[in-house]
Amino acid sequence: MTPSHQSIPPGPTRPAHTHPVHRHSRGLPARRLAGALLAGVTGLGLLGPATQAAAGPTTPMPPAASCSAGAPHHSHGRPLGTPTGTANTELTEAFRAFGNSGGGWPNQGGWAASDGVYSTTTREHGVVWLMNDTFLGPVNDDESMTEPGFIHGSIVLGGRDGKPDTTITGGTQEDPESIADPPDQVDGDPWYWNGDGIVDGGKLRVFEYKTGKTDGDPPWNFGWISTDIVTYSDDFEVLDITTTYGAAGGVSWGTELLQCGRYTYIYGLKDSSIHLARARAGQLTGKNWQFWDGSRWTSDPDSTVPISTDVGASYSVTPMNGEFVLTTTSAAIFTDHRIYVATAPTPAGPFGPRTAVYTAPEGGVGDIYAPYNVAAHPALSRPRELVISYNVNSGNGDDLLADANNNRPRFVTIKF
Repeated sequence: MTPSHQSIPPGPTRPAHTHPVHRHSRGLPARRLAGALLAGVTGLGLLGPATQAAAGPTTPMPPAASCSAGAPHHSHGRPLGTPTGTANTELTEAFRAFGNSGGGWPNQGGWAASDGVYSTTTREHGVVWLMNDTFLGPVNDDESMTEPGFIHGSIVLGGRDGKPDTTITGGTQEDPESIADPPDQVDGDPWYWNGDGIVDGGKLRVFEYKTGKTDGDPPWNFGWISTDIVTYSDDFEVLDITTTYGAAGGVSWGTELLQCGRYTYIYGLKDSSIHLARARAGQLTGKNWQFWDGSRWTSDPDSTVPISTDVGASYSVTPMNGEFVLTTTSAAIFTDHRIYVATAPTPAGPFGPRTAVYTAPEGGVGDIYAPYNVAAHPALSRPRELVISYNVNSGNGDDLLADANNNRPRFVTIKF
């Protein structure tokens, strides 16, 4: 159903709570990787680590003359050089404190923990964080959670510095709901998981993966159905839901979005490989995309070929100093706990050899798995640096109840 919302004043100053979230269930959800369905559950842990150059297009496109991913410093300059990654404790601790304090709501029932953690920027609100499966507070003093609320999607506002201060959801604060639901949802099925979002045509548009229950064995009894684009008003009312390209068995578009010149580049995922399409700026919801077939742009959505292989369920491509920086995990997240960086001269690659820049210390500890769902946040990055996040989760739901930090984002700063 379409969520109801309270109004949000423009600018970085907001009330202590705006837009509550949806508490459809007090019980723990079936544990899964947010977005793992996009990479394909079968064989997810069987691929080896990515350490070599990935396949690129046979004829690279010329580098885009002008690209924007939310930060003004990403322009042409001297080559980036060798990347190294260090923990960004400032942002990690900001989300920890935000969750412990009740997500900005007076009743302490706002954001407590989640995965997803895409970001974009809007003129009205600064940094907007797009969250997937979300636990709702309050969080206990020892950072455990007792019968937390749960929804499939929320938004967190971060102002100009990105530090979270307000939880946004559908419904009311007393009865919060997911930020958006498929129009055909019945008793919570199917549901949306966020992909990336971007301001296009003056409106925030977020790719949503419609996902439903299957007859598989729990907790993997779900599957991607199709992809919609949800268009939001400035105060996060759902204005429109448009079905876009991609359906089960094909490319799931919207893993990453990048504005370059006159185009929005749309990155997708199929079989742990990156595919690429583009749309004219302002026309993201139209059905007139172009698709990269390895040598040229075509109108055939089935013509795309992988431009890089062995990537995680989400990844990022960011323009920096005239290059395009890929940040990702390998597909084998249960055994390989590293984050990798590669660069390319164009949005379509070819991406060079990958460098491991960071190892998630949480990975492989008990039932905890990390890192997964890597996302870059250029609006929060300094020159020749890139702030990224990754998610942490557990195969044992009791780990999440015992410590909310087992389902909160971690941040890393990559320096070149």
